[in-house]
Amino acid sequence: MQKEKLERAQVRRALEEAVLEVLETMCFEFPVAEPEEGEAPQKEGVHAAARFDGSLKGVLRIALTGEAPRRLAAAFLGLADDEVGERETMQMACELANMLCGATMSRLEPHGRLRIAAPEASRVTGACGGACWLCFPLEAGLLAATLCLEEES
Repeated sequence: MQKEKLERAQVRRALEEAVLEVLETMCFEFPVAEPEEGEAPQKEGVHAAARFDGSLKGVLRIALTGEAPRRLAAAFLGLADDEVGERETMQMACELANMLCGATMSRLEPHGRLRIAAPEASRVTGACGGACWLCFPLEAGLLAATLCLEEES
């Protein structure tokens, strides 16, 4: 049981550090409060998932609510808010999931193997077996992320 708690704490720390780093460097965004653990956001938003395998196997999922998808896409792409459409928002969500997956996994398995499949974005949240989400309140909405590790078969 102690090992399980340690692993969960390691995953949380790696995910939190990755989100903070990627938000700052790629989107010039900072959370307005400390992240909190919770459930998947139930509000309408943009969702993306990056499946990975190698040393570890699983999926990293993100959810963006409120105006966060448009604002992050504008900052990421260097566009004005009114220049960002559905296509740009979905592309940014995929790239954000990809970067967060790579950054999180490099913290958990710095010398491991990693292959990330092309991320997919949608307006529907994906299930992650009751996994805990890490929710980052942003000025214009919320960014939530979770890492679902799968057992090797």
